[in-house]
Amino acid sequence: METNAPVSLAVAWDWMEETARSADAAVRGTGSWVPPVAEELVLAARASALSRWYPFTSHNHLRFVDGPAFSMPGAQDDGNELPGSISFDTGGPGSSPVFRVWSGLLLRKPDPVLALATPNAVEAVDALVGLLPAHDVDRRP
Repeated sequence: METNAPVSLAVAWDWMEETARSADAAVRGTGSWVPPVAEELVLAARASALSRWYPFTSHNHLRFVDGPAFSMPGAQDDGNELPGSISFDTGGPGSSPVFRVWSGLLLRKPDPVLALATPNAVEAVDALVGLLPAHDVDRRP
């Protein structure tokens, strides 16, 4: 593959799964505020309508763009980011993992709005998919 050739969607998802698996291994058993649930979340997202978007992680959020993410070969500066994300941390009861679904763009005004907090990755993904029509993204990418 050419150095600047765009990464395929399948390769991007494969890479995200491997990255999530590695991140989980790095925090497992450390008592980190970041629970080892990244792979669980990525697998749930890949099995959903979110699989048509390119995944990336940033600020402990799983986020999505309509082309290769900024860190991937072939990335474009004019990509459209899905106006929603899912974060995860140990903020649940007894420091258990919780997934938080956010409506809006992370680190942009207006601030994203918390739509759901749940211990279930599939439920979080379903909630984010349910927000797509409200942001007029049901037809993209």
